[in-house]
Amino acid sequence: MLAALPELEGGGGDSGGGPRFEPSGMGGVLLAPGIVHLTYETVFDGRRARRSSLWRRRDGETAWRMYYHQATPVPAGD
Repeated sequence: MLAALPELEGGGGDSGGGPRFEPSGMGGVLLAPGIVHLTYETVFDGRRARRSSLWRRRDGETAWRMYYHQATPVPAGD
């Protein structure tokens, strides 16, 4: 995910001067061999969201792949 952020809209790689995607508080938990639960918070254009994703790496693969992702908006002032 971190490696992909610069290429996404708001990731900062485009230098277009628009809103920037800002992740923070990233943490991960190994749920089982080859499965990690990643949680973090983002701010994009003044809007906050709590994010959760499951990442999977199968036997014989070197790359992790996102299997599931959810984002929950955080109400203003929370």
